[in-house]
Amino acid sequence: MRGTGEGTAELPPEGLAAACAAPDAVATWEWDIGRNVLCGDARMAALYELEPADLRSGAPIPLLLARIHPEDRGAVKARIQRAADEGGSYVVTYRLLSRDGSVRRVLSCGRCVHDDAGRPIEGRGVIIDLTGCPTDAGDEAEADVDTPDSPLERAAEHGLALRRAVDECRDPFLRRLADMLLLEVGRRLAAEPVPPAWRN
Repeated sequence: MRGTGEGTAELPPEGLAAACAAPDAVATWEWDIGRNVLCGDARMAALYELEPADLRSGAPIPLLLARIHPEDRGAVKARIQRAADEGGSYVVTYRLLSRDGSVRRVLSCGRCVHDDAGRPIEGRGVIIDLTGCPTDAGDEAEADVDTPDSPLERAAEHGLALRRAVDECRDPFLRRLADMLLLEVGRRLAAEPVPPAWRN
């Protein structure tokens, strides 16, 4: 790993390309807030150990929340609910519990929108698997890494918009580039120091 001179680890370009070439680099999801169900792609189904067809048609939110580590679940739920209530974006890291007892560390970036009457209607976003990355903190409890003025959070939000636009183009090369951007922004967000006030 090369250093950037500011203490942030940087993946060599070939390492980032290899990470993004993996089929599970970036998972995408859509949340129907009114029905409280979430639809996701096959990558997300693999992370949450669900059948892809079940997640494609919409899984109940409580089922997905049950996969989150109990020490992280409350903070994750509160942060996502705040984004839904305010109609904004969020970035949060947390741990997922596998059926075999192993733990995966992920970063979720999403944005929730309201209808004309101000009611939350949908959310969209990505989940990046950070397990084994240099920023993986192990078994420590995770904390919200979101700050409204964070340039990296703004980059993640723009990255989500880029990913949606590229998905409409159906160009695999552009999608891979968008995934690479989101993966690296996610890693940098996860590496940011978390203020003590945000710790559980």
